[in-house]
Amino acid sequence: MDRRIAWIVLALALPLSGCKIVQIADQEANAPAGFDAAAYADGIWTDEVLPYFSEAARPVDEVVPAITGDFAGAAETYGYRPGEGSPWSFVVSGTGRVLAKNTESRAGTMDVAVEGVEEPVVVQIGPVIRGNGVRDALPFVAFKDFTNQLEYANAGKALTALALDNFATNAEAVAVGDTVTFSGAITMTSASDRILVTPISLEKAGS
Repeated sequence: MDRRIAWIVLALALPLSGCKIVQIADQEANAPAGFDAAAYADGIWTDEVLPYFSEAARPVDEVVPAITGDFAGAAETYGYRPGEGSPWSFVVSGTGRVLAKNTESRAGTMDVAVEGVEEPVVVQIGPVIRGNGVRDALPFVAFKDFTNQLEYANAGKALTALALDNFATNAEAVAVGDTVTFSGAITMTSASDRILVTPISLEKAGS
């Protein structure tokens, strides 16, 4: 009986002899690092994002009348979208006089009268910025380059945060009646959407 017990114990022990027991702490230490959206956005901001907006921007007094007159035609001429069904993005720049500064809501806006545009151009000034206008305007930031929807969303938030950092102080100093220059993106899915500029830069003219 003792010999049979000994063989059973040996048989149970053999499968474990080729296994490596890894502590949970070791598993966590060797796990791949999570996506750092802030580092990603910071890594492309100066060398890619800012130059792209500078080079791609078209005059807002040219783009907005085109959008309101013939959205489909304006989209083909001035717009960008990564694929069928995605929103259209229009990169614009302009100068105009501030008619109103709306800060009652945290999603603040500024109404800017631009010569050649019938209605005031509405520019987001935050601190809450709606949408992902900055991300969606960039042809080199594509959903396929991210692991999942969450990473893509976080990249958009991080890019928006950098844009806000870039203009927030200037926006606070602007008063009604001031003349401002701005550049940014308009994102729309159809002609019925509100025309809203998400800026990457905004400052008093001549400052």
